[in-house]
Amino acid sequence: MDGPTTDFTKACYHNVYPAISPVRSELSQVGQNVLITGGGTNIGKVIAKSFAIASAKTVVIVGRRINVLTSAVAELQQAAEAAGSSTQFLARSCDVADSTMVNSLWDFLSAQRIHIDVLVLNAVRFTEPKQLVDLGIDEVWRQFEVNVKGPLHFTERFQKQSGRGQKFLLNVTTAAMHMLHNSMVATRPSYSLTKASITYAAQVIADSVKPEEIQVISFHPGMIYTDIWKSIGITQDQLPFDTLELAGGLAVWAASKESAFLHGRYIISNWDVDELAEGETKAHLEENPDYLRLAVIGLRGTDRA
Repeated sequence: MDGPTTDFTKACYHNVYPAISPVRSELSQVGQNVLITGGGTNIGKVIAKSFAIASAKTVVIVGRRINVLTSAVAELQQAAEAAGSSTQFLARSCDVADSTMVNSLWDFLSAQRIHIDVLVLNAVRFTEPKQLVDLGIDEVWRQFEVNVKGPLHFTERFQKQSGRGQKFLLNVTTAAMHMLHNSMVATRPSYSLTKASITYAAQVIADSVKPEEIQVISFHPGMIYTDIWKSIGITQDQLPFDTLELAGGLAVWAASKESAFLHGRYIISNWDVDELAEGETKAHLEENPDYLRLAVIGLRGTDRA
């Protein structure tokens, strides 16, 4: 449930387009093992499908409901075969906020010699529309556990794997973190707060590693029509919703060397990635370390440093 459209780049898209198409040979994921939290439904499931189209070796989808994951694997395997892909899917039940379950998952992967090359942090907890103090500290903290603690724990285990070259860390975040001025977004400030927190954490992690080791990119997946929109009475024809495939294509592109110039930055899936890589935007990225990052506006000189 995220806000309206964007015009940051001259061209903006609502569906997958050639530059981020998972069929592009330059974006090939051959030999890569991918893990996606919240991978059994909606955005996570389509990201899994997109990596299969890009010929990933294995895609591990993680979620709390094993029945949903099992059904998703069957659907994804069929889609992969139809696309001529030999990608294998694996479903694992795990509550991302449960440290014991998270450790068990990663221990299992290690025992199976499945080295994860691409980690997609997609699992999320929403809440009912209430202000922070009305929502209550227990629910706010539970949201922090799912939206911040869980992703950090996954990242820790991901980063501490031994061997095997470059890794890619993708943080599926939300434009809601910088859109609290929007009346609809403002009804769920805890969601914005927690997603801003994990996005800032992704920046901190990116600052500690070179992209050749772990390339880190945060992205807003687009304005996707989900059950949350239905619950507030919005129909699919009322707003310019984006396709799930847009997020899937962007994820595959973000897990490629083409996106290295965005290491540690935040982008919106609708933006034209070719425009981001050239001209004014490229100059800003090279000159301003805070560009497309969470930061305090207005600082300069030694205060900024």
